[in-house]
Amino acid sequence: MNHSGRRTRWFNRWSASVLVIIAALAVMWVALTPTPYYAIRPGSAIELQPIVNVQGGTKKEKGTLMLTTVQMGPTNVLGYILAKYDPYADLMKADEIHSPSQSDAQYEKQELEVMRTSQQKAEMVAFRKTGTPFTVKNEGAIVMDFVPGKPAEKYLQVGDTIVAVDGEKVTTGTDLLNVLKGRKVGEKIAIKLLRDGQPKQVSIALAQLQTVKGQPARAGLGIFNPETKRQLMLSRNVTIISDQIGGPSAGMMFTLEIINQLSKQDLTKGYRIAGTGEIFEDGSVGRIGGIAHKVQASDKVKADIFFAPNDIVPAGVKSNYEEAKEAADKLHTKMKIVPVRTVDDALAYLRSLPPKKINAYNCTGACQ
Repeated sequence: MNHSGRRTRWFNRWSASVLVIIAALAVMWVALTPTPYYAIRPGSAIELQPIVNVQGGTKKEKGTLMLTTVQMGPTNVLGYILAKYDPYADLMKADEIHSPSQSDAQYEKQELEVMRTSQQKAEMVAFRKTGTPFTVKNEGAIVMDFVPGKPAEKYLQVGDTIVAVDGEKVTTGTDLLNVLKGRKVGEKIAIKLLRDGQPKQVSIALAQLQTVKGQPARAGLGIFNPETKRQLMLSRNVTIISDQIGGPSAGMMFTLEIINQLSKQDLTKGYRIAGTGEIFEDGSVGRIGGIAHKVQASDKVKADIFFAPNDIVPAGVKSNYEEAKEAADKLHTKMKIVPVRTVDDALAYLRSLPPKKINAYNCTGACQ
């Protein structure tokens, strides 16, 4: 018997198997290697009536108001390749999504904090528009984002609430900006803050901040757009269950849903109404990202109307409305894209609509 030949064939088969396993592991390792890109895809159009509840509010909607989302997350090599050839996906560099000094976890925390303040602004605007009483107590300046390489990111965290600087009380984001005016680069300041509800004090030396060309040098902490920490005392309690949805883009639609529940008349009139846009305290509506994907998500659930921010942009830049209209044209959808600059624009459009005709052959999600 040729035992040597058998051993040789066994060894060759074993060697080939090992090589295949090594090659497979190598491919898997490469495929799972993180990339500096995020993949962005259409998310969902979510009905607001089940997740927004106004105490004593009317729930008479014959149609529905919907917030819209995008799916967004960091990619590995495999995810990058799949997104590259997905006609419904976009790829963006991570540093275009969030600050290079932020981790993904820090960015997610920031987005949830932005959502919380967005809901508060929606409540304030809705109560003001309907003449429903409320009071506001400003409690400090919330840290939301940092200028990379400046001192704030070393000593502070997203969600910290600054309540005093050198003993001077800070109750709003504007207060924080004002108290730092005229300070010198290198000057140390004592900051009193709340972190997760616990008091803390830090000492920070101010750094030189970049200014508009021709303007004098300015000293600062390196905090982008601090928000105002507020305690709202509403005459009617509002509950919003937004789970892990982050960012400010649902603000306008939250506002419309709260107004609808506070009002006697049904704004929806049988229509399926989606939309997006950041809401500001004066009722203006701001630009958001990923609007083409939100149009796709809305078309998928047969929305009749889509509200898009009609922001003022520099020459050569498309407004959110123009981007949304372009996306709708590509989809050949019957959904109406409506431009808005304020919540009043959206309200005026809805109030001007005739009730939607619904019959057995044309039944929307409002039918039973």
